[in-house]
Amino acid sequence: MSDEPWDLAPAADADDAAAALGEVIAALPGGGERRDGQAEMAAAVGEAIAGGGTLLCQAGTGVGKSLAYLIPAALAAAAGKRVVIATATLALQDQLVGKDLPLVAAGMAQRLGRPVRWEVLKGRNNYLCRHRFGEHAQQQFELEGGGATPAELARRQQLVEIEQWVPRTRTGDRSELVVAPDARVWSSVSVTSTECIGTERCPEGHRCFAEEARARSARASIVVTNQHLYCIDLFADSYLFGPHDAVVFDEAHQLEPVITQVAGLEITPAGFTRLAAEARAAGAAGTAADAVADVSNRLADELGPLRDTRLGAITGDLASLLEAADSRVADLAAELRSTGDDAADLERLRVGRIAAESLNALRTAMDPPQGTVILVEGRGRLRLAPLDVGDLLASRLWGRQASILTSATLGPHFVGRLGVPSADHTYLSVDSPFDYRRNALLYCARHLPAPTSDAYRAAAIGELADLVAAVGGRTLALFTSWRALTDTADALAERLDGIRVLRQGGDLSNAALLDALGDEPATVVCGTMSFWQGVDVAGPALSLLAIDRLPFTRPNEPLAAARREAAGSDAFMTVDVPNAADMLAQGVGRLIRTTVDRGVVAVLDSRLATARYRSRLLDPLPPMRRSVDQTEAIEFLASIRAQQITRS
Repeated sequence: MSDEPWDLAPAADADDAAAALGEVIAALPGGGERRDGQAEMAAAVGEAIAGGGTLLCQAGTGVGKSLAYLIPAALAAAAGKRVVIATATLALQDQLVGKDLPLVAAGMAQRLGRPVRWEVLKGRNNYLCRHRFGEHAQQQFELEGGGATPAELARRQQLVEIEQWVPRTRTGDRSELVVAPDARVWSSVSVTSTECIGTERCPEGHRCFAEEARARSARASIVVTNQHLYCIDLFADSYLFGPHDAVVFDEAHQLEPVITQVAGLEITPAGFTRLAAEARAAGAAGTAADAVADVSNRLADELGPLRDTRLGAITGDLASLLEAADSRVADLAAELRSTGDDAADLERLRVGRIAAESLNALRTAMDPPQGTVILVEGRGRLRLAPLDVGDLLASRLWGRQASILTSATLGPHFVGRLGVPSADHTYLSVDSPFDYRRNALLYCARHLPAPTSDAYRAAAIGELADLVAAVGGRTLALFTSWRALTDTADALAERLDGIRVLRQGGDLSNAALLDALGDEPATVVCGTMSFWQGVDVAGPALSLLAIDRLPFTRPNEPLAAARREAAGSDAFMTVDVPNAADMLAQGVGRLIRTTVDRGVVAVLDSRLATARYRSRLLDPLPPMRRSVDQTEAIEFLASIRAQQITRS
């Protein structure tokens, strides 16, 4: 984007936002559709930016929330303000800068009399590091020599493609690559913010892709980033984004888990293994690296029996081990410390920065901040997380600039969960324009045994098989556990003739699974939690969305248990039910994505129709027709199948 200064336009108001929205819609290819909810949201966003307020906006699927906040942002930029837009995913970030913002720029060119200008900023490891690429990638993946495995040959080919891409790219952003490189390949040509040795020391610092992106974003009036990077900057006080007048959090229902991760830390056996390996490669003495590697084995042994538990404090043998780890990592860091500028010294400096980060994590774990929960998760992962993210945001975000939070599932309870000042915010709920009552049916299989019953799984599989057969495939089945997914997929594959049953974690990537669903109607895709949100399968490819159980957090999940304990006697209704309602709404939202989509959401958990708290789960869902009659669901699915056959 060009860097020439703008002549400042008058400050925009809500009417300006609504009028500009109409102009952009009219300029869309083929003409656009005016949506009252979108105009209402655009006006509210414009008011929040102009007044420096806080807005939480729940915008149903199909409202068009991207344009509803991008247009007020562009008007504010024209008036001399800076706006940061923080998305939940890199994919949405790329969509905004590659599709949505260009549409806004074209539609508003006449009104503003000047271009709309923006920049995108991602985490450092999303950009190729010229120094690391030049010094190490070719050595790691030598192109000559025989005996390579197919995976190694594929990685070498990816490196060749990257080498051909580097002279052509302006940004060094890996999203430009046609095929996403293997994680091992990309890590060999990039660095994290921790590993970066700094522009002054780096021989390529004068033309660093990441630093160039930061410089461009510092001059931009609209900066598109992701929530993770924005929150890192928020809690590190690094001022990466500089002063800005407003921040927009898209998919804001993800903000709480993002902050929980960013404001916490992890210590893992794999981290010490990696540090030791990197240190050896950088020329550190074997004894120092071996001592750190030994910590990895001992930590795995220590954490194994504590899996999925919450610790009141780090004491006993675990405390002794972390103290020993501190001493060993400190010795390694001292050995790696270098003041030279040759390639070997710079590599030791990079690994030394990893060691310094490890030391900081160890010392924080031994003396954690107040309000921290200490957890042991998964296969030996020691994790520290804040109990309440609202306290953190109250001191760092609210009131400093206009803050707009939006999502299709952003109920009023997020005000308390995120610490939004109760008397200093606006809450707006904008309904979807889709005709859910006509095009969709929410079916709950009330007759099935309770999910805790031994008879449940077999009965749920039979129910799902009948529904899938009625629609001839076209199914996305969502599960809350890998075991349920595996058992159901195996059984469906045996029972359904002529219908492919694909599963997450198999030979296909998540993206390829969704492509397969679109390519062949007679397909069922079984997915677990990563498929509950962010998945977009529009059109007749998806006509049945099945949910096997209500998505309650596991009782033994340590962080959730700590938050339940803090909530007291009403924890189930204030913690568990709202969380399950949010995730259920996200899952249900995968079905109807356009005005012409039709389908059934089938919930195979009778509690949605019988539990005393069912209204709390149903209220956030789209206004679909509801039924507990299997015959009605099957007839509706059969009519969809017949319609598709007729059209084809």
